[in-house]
Amino acid sequence: MKMIRIMMIGVALIVANALQAQIKEHEGGIPEPKAPGSPAKAKVLNGFNFPGIRKDGPKSWKEIKVPNLGKKLLLKLDNVYIEGYRGKEVLITAKVEDQAENDRAKGLRVINGSGLSDNSGIGMHMETNAGVTEISMVGMPLEDSIHIKVPYDLPLTVKGGRGAMFNGGQIELKDIRAEVEVANTMGNVNLVNITGPINVKVSQGDVTAKFAQPVKGPISLIAAMGAVDVTFPKKFSANVDIRSSMGNIYAADEFQFDKTTEAPQSMSMSNAVKGKMNGGGQDVILKTSMGDIYIRAQN
Repeated sequence: MKMIRIMMIGVALIVANALQAQIKEHEGGIPEPKAPGSPAKAKVLNGFNFPGIRKDGPKSWKEIKVPNLGKKLLLKLDNVYIEGYRGKEVLITAKVEDQAENDRAKGLRVINGSGLSDNSGIGMHMETNAGVTEISMVGMPLEDSIHIKVPYDLPLTVKGGRGAMFNGGQIELKDIRAEVEVANTMGNVNLVNITGPINVKVSQGDVTAKFAQPVKGPISLIAAMGAVDVTFPKKFSANVDIRSSMGNIYAADEFQFDKTTEAPQSMSMSNAVKGKMNGGGQDVILKTSMGDIYIRAQN
């Protein structure tokens, strides 16, 4: 019995000491955890020289004149800014890699599967056939925007989308008085002060247009997936065909629309306005499958 009593006292002392320790921990607060060790430094892959992968060399802006210019211009480019001017030549400015830095490419030219080769020195192929000058990107798309100055009365077609995955694919045009046609797979199209007939189609991206004066021809701006945002002079009048399959149509108070010639379908999700705006005038088509349409008045 004496041995059992001694064992019970020992157990009681152990329990008492444990309870006392818990009380002191509660009164003093929970101790802060130890700071984790410094993480291992990430490996910088750019510092390695992987076989078969060439590092980008120094780049500089280069300007060239397009030779043998025809009566029409076809540009198969994207990420491009095009501006009309009073000159008679097409001037292209692009930021390209200095070929002198690529030892392996010395004496060679860039080619592609379409049978085109770089005959410009800036990664583009240029040729004129039947009065049409065609300029195409041959190698990898350029990261920086291509700047092109064109005679403002030169009819122009732009087909983009090839390099949209790499550079955004945006196409901008300003101060063109001739006919303009743009087709872009992916990327926004911005138009400023275009006065010739206009036909724009974009698969994925917004179409934005600002007109400072009436256009001398029909306007067609169509986006499959994106917004159509247009600014007209306050007194601009037109015969309109406006439709958004899955979106709203917004218009400024300056533009009055006659009753649409199409009766709305009760089960349709689309919004449409077809008729005369401010009494009728130029033919205007504004359409999008997935997006809103905005018709603004110039301030």
